[in-house]
Amino acid sequence: MKVRQAMRLLISGKPYSDESFMGYILRVTEKNGYESLSWIFQIVDMDYQHPRQGCAIAFEASSYLTRLAQLAGISSAEIIRLTYPSIPSSEEKSLHLFFGQSVRQYLIQSNHPRICPACLSESQYCRRIWEFSAVTTCPTHRQRLIDECPRCNKRVSWSRNNVAFCPCKFDWRLSPATPVVEQELGLTRHIYQLCGLPAGGNSKRGFSEQASKLSLNDFLTALFFIVGQSQGISSVTSKHLVAKKTKQNFHDLLTKAFSVFENWPNNYFGFLERRAVQEKSVTRSYERMKSTLYSDFGSFYSGLHDALSGNRFDFMRSAFIDYISQNRVPGCLPVSMRSGIDKDSFKGQYILKSDVRRLLRVDNVWINRQIEIGKLKTLTRSKGKKRLIFIKVEDIARLKIEH
Repeated sequence: MKVRQAMRLLISGKPYSDESFMGYILRVTEKNGYESLSWIFQIVDMDYQHPRQGCAIAFEASSYLTRLAQLAGISSAEIIRLTYPSIPSSEEKSLHLFFGQSVRQYLIQSNHPRICPACLSESQYCRRIWEFSAVTTCPTHRQRLIDECPRCNKRVSWSRNNVAFCPCKFDWRLSPATPVVEQELGLTRHIYQLCGLPAGGNSKRGFSEQASKLSLNDFLTALFFIVGQSQGISSVTSKHLVAKKTKQNFHDLLTKAFSVFENWPNNYFGFLERRAVQEKSVTRSYERMKSTLYSDFGSFYSGLHDALSGNRFDFMRSAFIDYISQNRVPGCLPVSMRSGIDKDSFKGQYILKSDVRRLLRVDNVWINRQIEIGKLKTLTRSKGKKRLIFIKVEDIARLKIEH
């Protein structure tokens, strides 16, 4: 087909404000009766034969967007609004705008869209929010999104020429619904609110005030960290979890992780207890010379000040201090170093000076000053040539409030 002929045939229309870029291309494809949406790409001189290639345009400031807007008879701003422009000035690489929020690119799964059958029945277009990996439900219709065709069991993709129909000719609007309870909608509603979309429903149940103030990108960093820890994954990012997600349990994992931030800090404390039990099954080839905070919590403890290093995550470290100060950890000195400690001293738990520095995010100068003025009580132990300083947890909990 020649370009001029195609231009005369092209029937378009205004995109919806929350429509996805590829969804708009698909809708124009369907309106014009084209065999596939690759025809649209060819019309604007893009030699793309596969929809996966077309998805990349949504992340790039491409001149093809202007060409496409002209062809569709809409403004460049209207087509750009459907895309995920990069943020070149950001400190973190691969950040893109998603409904005004800065998020990592791999959280936007434009190659693997989901759909809500009920939404398609009401208005036949693909929502941009369906491409976000952490959104697994529809808060309007209170059901799970689907990512596979119920008839052929093939994954939903852009390799089709109809918005509501699978290539196997099944009408997705007739898909059986998988209803969800209110608890399963919490995460999706929170994401909707951060993106400025109507979420409906009840307010969150005791949701952490500090967590509610996190940006979408930061909240998902904390959320996927909790998911990874519950699965024994020590990765500092969510990229690997997104890549390995399965439709059977991804929704359940996210729902359970989100509940950690509800009924704060009680649910968080419950998670810490489960994490300590989980860590007991881990076999290490050697034990480091440090408090049992590491042996009890492993990669969670290290990730608390590495993966979640920013001040915005202080509320999680602060609650962790509260947890260990409530005698939930049975003594923080290594067993080999408990000899010679009287009963009263042993009742007061101790953790390493270096651990205090990490938890309070302070330097040695500040800690030494607190020791000098008597605000931190210490216990010194030696092993070989090493001299280790331990500090009372109850002093740390008290000082945390002042600091």
